[in-house]
Amino acid sequence: MMNPLETGHQPSARKKSQPLKPKAKPGKPQAPSGLQRRQIRRSQQAVLASGKTSSPKALKPLVKRGGQPLWRLWKKWIADGVAFTLLLGGSTLIGGCAWFSYQLIVNPDVGIWLNQFLPAWTQIPLQRRDSIQTLAEISQTLKKEGLIAGKSFALPQLNSPNSVAKNQAALLPLPSAFVASKTWVQESPDLLIPVLKTRKSSVTHPCEGVCQEIVQLRLYQAVQMPYQRPGTTSYYRLTQQLDTQGPAESFVIASLIGTESNQQGSNKPLPLTRLTPFKGKIPQMGLWFNLNSERVMGDKIVPYGQIIHYNPNHHHLSMMLEWKSAAGQQPIWQEVTGGKDPELLIEQTIGLEPQFSIYQVQPFKFIPNPIQLTAISLDEVFLDDYNYRQALRLARSGLWSPALDLIKPLKKNIVSGNQSSLKWSSAVQGQLDLIEFHAKITKAQAIAAWASPSQQVLASLIDGRWSEALEVLKNNPGNQQEIANLLRSNGGRIKNRLNAALLEKPDQLDLKTWGTLMIAAEEGRNEAITWLDEQPETNQKDRKEILELLFKLIE
Repeated sequence: MMNPLETGHQPSARKKSQPLKPKAKPGKPQAPSGLQRRQIRRSQQAVLASGKTSSPKALKPLVKRGGQPLWRLWKKWIADGVAFTLLLGGSTLIGGCAWFSYQLIVNPDVGIWLNQFLPAWTQIPLQRRDSIQTLAEISQTLKKEGLIAGKSFALPQLNSPNSVAKNQAALLPLPSAFVASKTWVQESPDLLIPVLKTRKSSVTHPCEGVCQEIVQLRLYQAVQMPYQRPGTTSYYRLTQQLDTQGPAESFVIASLIGTESNQQGSNKPLPLTRLTPFKGKIPQMGLWFNLNSERVMGDKIVPYGQIIHYNPNHHHLSMMLEWKSAAGQQPIWQEVTGGKDPELLIEQTIGLEPQFSIYQVQPFKFIPNPIQLTAISLDEVFLDDYNYRQALRLARSGLWSPALDLIKPLKKNIVSGNQSSLKWSSAVQGQLDLIEFHAKITKAQAIAAWASPSQQVLASLIDGRWSEALEVLKNNPGNQQEIANLLRSNGGRIKNRLNAALLEKPDQLDLKTWGTLMIAAEEGRNEAITWLDEQPETNQKDRKEILELLFKLIE
C-alpha cells in the first residue's frame, strides 16, 4: 500500500463552516414539506391546463396534518356512532323488559293494556284471568248466584286505553304501525248492569208475571284482549259493585202527612224495580240515573227512588239522594237559578198547594265523585235583616207571593249599595229563586178562572189574597156551605198562612175575619167568638160585621 506522504499527495482541506451532511438512510421516504407540496400542485395544474393527463404515480392522496388520511377518520367516527347506538338501544331494551316484567308481577293485566297499542303480528299472548269476562259469562256467573243480569247501559270512556290510542293515532300525519287504530282494535264501551233477583208480589207492590227487584248496580270496564278484532266478542272487568236498598217505608209514607192518608209505615226498605237514565238538559259532569219504583196506597200511587251519578273520570258510581213524590211525579232537571247546571226538582204538590224540593249541584271534597246535591233551604239565615227574616217566615208558611214582595226590594237595595253592610250571596239568591218559583205557581192559580167559587176562594187564600177571597165569599151566598166544608178539609194549610200573616199585621180586618171563620169551621162558633174578642184593636162595627158573616156561613 502506498503511503500518501511518500507520493507527495495531500488531502484537500474542509471548510469549517460546512458541516458534514448525514447520509440518507434507506427506508420510508420523508414526507414532502409545505413548499414541495405547493410546487407539486402547481405542476399538476400546469399539466392539466395544457391538456395532458397526469400520471397516477404523480398524484398524492389528501392527508390530514400528522399524515393520517381523512377517510380513515370518517370510518372511525361511523364505527364509534354505531357502537354507541347499539349500546344505548340495548340498555333501553333491557330496562323496558325489566319494567314490563315487574308490571306483569304487580298487575298481570298490563299485557292486555299493552296489546291495544301493538299491531296484530306483535301482540303478546297472555292467559285470560277469571276477572275478565264476556257478557254471556257475566250472565252465567250471576245465574249461579241466583241473580239475573238486567238491561245494560253503555257508558262513555273518557280516559280508557282505547280512547287514548285513538287520540294518539289521530295526531299522527300517517297511520302508525305501533298505535292501535279503530280499524284494528275492537272499541267497546263501559257498561252499567243492574243485577236483579226475584221477589214476591204484594198488595203495595203488585206486578204481572215474575216479580223482580234491583239489588246491585255493577260497573264493568271494557278490556282489550289479545288478537281481538272488530266484530269479535268484547271482554269486561268488574270495577265497582254498588249494593242498592230502597228507602224505608216510613220515609215514603211521610210524604202524605197532612192529607187524608193516616197510614203509618215501617222501617223496612222498599224494593227498587227500574233504572232509567235522565235525558235532555242535565248537569255537565257525568251521567245521571233514576233508580225508582212505586208504592200503591189505596187509590194513589206514590213513586220513590234514588238518584245515581256516574263519574266517567274515575269510573265511579254514587248514590246521591233518596226521594219520594206525594204528587206522583218523577224527578226532573230544570233550570231555576240561572246557573251553568240545571237543578233537580222533586214535586210534593197536593191539590192547589205547590211544594217543590229543589236541589243544586255543589262541589264536594271527594276525588271519585267531587259533587253533591244540596237542597235550597229556607231554614238557614244568611242576612241580618228584618225584612229578610220576615220573607223567610212567610215563605215557610206557604205565603210565597207576600214573601217575594219583601225580598225582591231588599235585593235591589243591597246590590245598588244602599245597604252596604249586607252582602247578597249565591245562597240568598237561591232562596229568592225558590220563593219566586213557588210564587209564580200560586199567582197563576189565583188569577185563573175557576168554575167553582170554593176553588176560587182556596186559590186566593193560598196566594195570600185575603180581600179577594172574602169578596168571592160574600158574592156567592148560595155556595157558602161548600166554602165552609172547604175550610174544614184544608184547615191546616190555611191556618199556617193566617198565623204567619197575623204576626205581621195583627190589626188587619180581613185576617181577623178569616181567622174567626176558620176556627168556627173546626171548633165551633163559641170558640171562634172567644178568639175574636181576644184580638187587638177590634171595634164594635168590625165585630158586628164579622159575626154576621159567621152566622151565615157556619150553622
